Amino acid sequence: GGGGVMNEKLLGGSKKNHVEAERAFTVQNYEVNHKQYCGNEIQTSKYSFIPLSPRFVLWKNLWEQFHRYANCYFLVVATLQMIPGLSPTGKFTTLIPLSNVLFVTFLKDAYEDYKRHKRDREVNNQTVKAFRNKQWQEIKWADIAVGEILEISRDVSSGEFPADLILLWSSEDQGLCHVETSNLDGETNLKLKKTHFENPKSRAPVFDPNRPDAYTGSLSCEAPNKDLYKFEGKLVRGDRPEDISAVNFDSILLRGAKLGGSTKRVMGMVVYTGVQSKLMMNQQDSRHKISNLEAMTNKQIILILLMQVSLCSVSAVGLGLSTSDFADHWYYIDSAHLSPGLTALLGVGTFIILFNNLIPISLYVTMETVKIIQAQLMNSDLSIYHVESDTPCEARTSSLNEELGQVQFIFSDKTGTLTCNIMDFLKFSVGTTAYGTGTTEIGRAAALREGKVLVDDRPKGIKLQKGFYFYDERISDVVGDGRRWNWMTQSNTADIAHFLKVLAVCHTVVTEEGKDADGMPTLEYTAASPDEACLVAGAKFLGIQFITRDATDVTISVKQPDGSTVDEKWKLYEVLEFNSDRKRMSVIVRDPKGVLRLLCKGADSVIFERLRPEQNEHEMQMRKTTVSTLERFAAEGLRTLCIAQVLLDEREYADWSPKYKAAQEAVGGREQKVAEVGEMIEKNLELIGTTAIEDKLQDGVPATIELLRTAGLNVWVLTGDKQETAINIGFACSLLHNAMHLFKFEEGATTEKVSYDLANFMREAESMAHKDPDKDLGVVIQGATLLDITADEASQTNKDNFLAFTKHCKAVICCRVTPGQKAEVVRIVKEGLGKVTLSIGDGANDVAMITEAHVGIGISGLEGLQAARASDYSIGQFRFLQQLLLVHGRWSYKRVVKVILYSFYKNILLYLTQFWFCLYNSFTGQSLYDRWALASFNVLFTALPIVAVGVFDRDIEPHRILSLDQFPELYDDGRLSTLFNTKVFWGFTVTAVFQSMVCYFVPMLILSSGPVDPSTGRNLGMFWMGGTAYTAVVWVVTGKLGLETRSWTWINHLVTWGSVSMWYVFLVVYGSMWPTLRIGQDWYGLWKFMLKDPQHWLTWIIIVVVALFRDVVWKFYNRTFNPRLLHKVQDWEALRRSGVLKEDFNYALMEREYPYVLPRQRLKEKPIQQKFSPPEEPHPHQPTPIIKPSNRPPLEEPSYVLNGGGAGSMREMSQQHLQPPPSQPVVHHHYPSARRHTGYAFSQSPNQVEVMASKFRETPVWASARPSRRAKEATPGQVSIGSVVDNSTGSARKPSHKSLSYNERPRQQSYLSQSSHQQPHYVQLGSTQSNPLSFER
Repeated sequence: GGGGVMNEKLLGGSKKNHVEAERAFTVQNYEVNHKQYCGNEIQTSKYSFIPLSPRFVLWKNLWEQFHRYANCYFLVVATLQMIPGLSPTGKFTTLIPLSNVLFVTFLKDAYEDYKRHKRDREVNNQTVKAFRNKQWQEIKWADIAVGEILEISRDVSSGEFPADLILLWSSEDQGLCHVETSNLDGETNLKLKKTHFENPKSRAPVFDPNRPDAYTGSLSCEAPNKDLYKFEGKLVRGDRPEDISAVNFDSILLRGAKLGGSTKRVMGMVVYTGVQSKLMMNQQDSRHKISNLEAMTNKQIILILLMQVSLCSVSAVGLGLSTSDFADHWYYIDSAHLSPGLTALLGVGTFIILFNNLIPISLYVTMETVKIIQAQLMNSDLSIYHVESDTPCEARTSSLNEELGQVQFIFSDKTGTLTCNIMDFLKFSVGTTAYGTGTTEIGRAAALREGKVLVDDRPKGIKLQKGFYFYDERISDVVGDGRRWNWMTQSNTADIAHFLKVLAVCHTVVTEEGKDADGMPTLEYTAASPDEACLVAGAKFLGIQFITRDATDVTISVKQPDGSTVDEKWKLYEVLEFNSDRKRMSVIVRDPKGVLRLLCKGADSVIFERLRPEQNEHEMQMRKTTVSTLERFAAEGLRTLCIAQVLLDEREYADWSPKYKAAQEAVGGREQKVAEVGEMIEKNLELIGTTAIEDKLQDGVPATIELLRTAGLNVWVLTGDKQETAINIGFACSLLHNAMHLFKFEEGATTEKVSYDLANFMREAESMAHKDPDKDLGVVIQGATLLDITADEASQTNKDNFLAFTKHCKAVICCRVTPGQKAEVVRIVKEGLGKVTLSIGDGANDVAMITEAHVGIGISGLEGLQAARASDYSIGQFRFLQQLLLVHGRWSYKRVVKVILYSFYKNILLYLTQFWFCLYNSFTGQSLYDRWALASFNVLFTALPIVAVGVFDRDIEPHRILSLDQFPELYDDGRLSTLFNTKVFWGFTVTAVFQSMVCYFVPMLILSSGPVDPSTGRNLGMFWMGGTAYTAVVWVVTGKLGLETRSWTWINHLVTWGSVSMWYVFLVVYGSMWPTLRIGQDWYGLWKFMLKDPQHWLTWIIIVVVALFRDVVWKFYNRTFNPRLLHKVQDWEALRRSGVLKEDFNYALMEREYPYVLPRQRLKEKPIQQKFSPPEEPHPHQPTPIIKPSNRPPLEEPSYVLNGGGAGSMREMSQQHLQPPPSQPVVHHHYPSARRHTGYAFSQSPNQVEVMASKFRETPVWASARPSRRAKEATPGQVSIGSVVDNSTGSARKPSHKSLSYNERPRQQSYLSQSSHQQPHYVQLGSTQSNPLSFER
């Protein structure tokens, strides 16, 4: 749709494209307006299907395609081939493949544009009622003009607005209109609009739906712009000042929105049409993003081009020298006229043609095909489909698939991204008293860090409503009949009642009629902010219910102590709306007693600075208590607001009101002027209380963040919350942990202090990273501090120190940041550290951050679809990020890398055989292969196998990287760019050079003298050798791809062997065409000799073995003597698939078996002590030792206590089912933990016990052991799992795990190196009555 914006500007000519400083027009002046302003026809298509148009699809598409340098390069080569006598490969061998590439791309683009044309026609041909020529007429949307009056009905086009309108009349009472804007900004909640309000003193007639022609005047407003939430205009209905009225955004109906709720019909005046509507102004092309892999490929193309130039230069010099030598021989044709210099110069063009496909012509088409299919696989992946919201993954671009597998930094919003954005009213305070019980996830996590355990103190059986999780016996309706609440009997009942009334009055919530869970009619609240709807619902459930609001009144229902209700009307004068700069909203109302009040709610930072001077000791104490309460609420991760008011003096309001009206009528800078006037009256506030609502974490957020961090990614959370709230949320979602060293900047620090702290923190972080590379570091920084780092005027030293410092931090929390600061943080990290960045968010305030990052992820949440629409990929929940990055991203990276490397490798191999042939043909430029065989190489014989690998190749099963007990470290390949860099690329190039030499010189030595065709008398030596070399090249590149393929599906087999078979089909068919089709003369009948000659078959088999021998040996060496973690995981997966391993394996086993393959040791977090009660029945034969399990990762199912056994031990364990000897009783002790560990111990000697532990489902793992002489002494009385206990001394020692013997049946027990067999003694892992078990988790 981006191109459509530009195209629409071409529709109406230059008179409709002039830049407007301000728009001014006469109402209902169709003849003038439709000529002066652009029409309402939209055109989102890029191309025209009219041949004479400058946007004709063929010309414009070719122009776009030749902006790719590769296409231009091949066009030059194709042009050189047309020069007679210059091309050794024919005239069309480059032009035809290039044409195919251009044609396929052309068809794709043309089809997509045809669908745009079709949608445009459907939209433009919709009809609407317009008042024209003093009557209502049905007209097409495309014919709408500025200044016309339209009637919009729910019965026509679903009530959608065809242009930007000023609301003049509504079928609802009080001129209100409910609007749904989901097509505009993605928000599903209804918005409330009001008909344009004119001064009652004006003499101009108000709008009458029965007499629209009587409505006259002129409108002056701002020029068309893309701001969806602002409009400034002035309507002039006459000559008197009273005839002038301001037009506000509250009265604007935007194109893309439609009627909602109970609104059936409205009328409005057109302001902006077509391309100048706000919807179309926002449909622009997003910033073009190119993946790092593609950028690196472009650099390698330049190097390959230099390589080609070098080959051409060497060959041209060789041609010149050969020509000079031939000039001295009388028998050489035309030797007297040979010019070595001119021949060499012309030879440059010949060799450019000969070696032209060192840069593969099929690269871009293959990559694009693979990426499009990859994107479709993402879209159809059910594991990232959110059932509750019916939201699948949507890849809005396929060009960044591989970038998902290279992410280093993740920048995340909090609200709606990490949290559900579903608010629950939990606590509040009035005066000095706080109310509310219960705990939050974040509060429990904060308490657990301090060794405390929080429990929900709400009584069981209480009825909690959706969005209302509040309970306090001093406040709540204990009976549950909704008739009376305990707050009505408190000493401060009047204060609580007034507090709840403020919540019910001070808002912009819209009511709708709905039904509750029992099917009974009820009022439902919708609001632009979930917080606001939650507060109004909270007041409702506590007895003060918001009923309705119109332009002048707010009606609430107040419960009385006797259970009855009384309706109250509060006169509404002004609404000072919330925005991200003000961080507050206010209403000016007159209560039922006639008192004029300003009611205000907002962030504590803006409310406290506007409070009146403390009047008395009580007010001073109240503020101190409120600060403490806010801190406590913040520690629980609750979203807090302060509630305040001021009693207005009638004269003060009378003086202020005209200023506010003038600010509202201003055209230009209206928002700023309104804010400035609002500051005049929002002062000297009296604090009433606070609210605290909970926004729960989404499912799976802690596990996802921990998994991503274990995979090596750095996670940054950018939020507007207070520091303490942000820190607690960080701990609750596993972004921070106890073992992490956390840096904190001081709040309100000066620029000098910030610079000083940055330098110190940087040195300290670098020192920690040097001493312990596995140490996790984190930092918390405020938005005010970031101004001294990210702002344009900030010093470069601060920016450099910040980047040097934070690159060592696994977790960064930026709190109190604005949307602009979010984008600035992403930008400096992206530009300064050169790593791939990813931003994820769900709201309009995250769009700047999303578009700034290398990859933008949008969450389709309750804040609308703005973020999702601006993103590269959209998902339904944060937890799906792990599947998107670790599985799809990693696979896409590995697959696209193989596509790129293989595409270059196969072409370099083929065309370098041409270079070796030049050494033996005096650099004449003679081609070793037939021209059409060359042209078919990238199309018929090698195209499909690499596409299959690029789409289906899987090196491991997905679950191997999606669990903490598995191997998320495998993501490192993309994150560290180990699979594609200059070294790897040129490694493949060197391999291609070597294999090209094998493919040329082996057949040259074996087949130097070919057979003679008896039918023609031709010697087939060169063609015989060329055909065999070509066959060898096809087999070698296919074999190389087979070695790089990690998973063979039936599709891989089909296309791989089908492509090889296609070569033999081509050889036979093409070799039989001459002379019928006058092509293929050189290879005519060649297949008859090649396919029946054993020398041909033996030659290419020898070539394949020799060429691929190095690859096989290298892979064998790496997997056997220098294995990586991936190799071991693949080996064990192969054992599992073959049935050798009966049980699954995990990280803990890998850490014990092959610790040297792990890229890094996982951080062992300092455990939290938990006490467990002793067992009821101690073992009768042995005192129970005190067990302190070792501080290693908990053994995941199944767990083997084994060290150094190798693959043989793995097989042994998998084939043996271990049971304890039946002659001894066994006491089971279940630890009361989620991991269900069960421990046992038994020994050969009564004085020594081998302590083992395992996690189990059905049967525990048993082992018998002997004492170890190499055991180390340990603290008496404490034994780690896997240690030896000497019961005579109480000491504990570490055993030699190699002494363990696993046996299938009890009667076959063996004790290694034991001369005597004694009955094993069993003990239970538990505790004695005097020494309770201390279990570290």
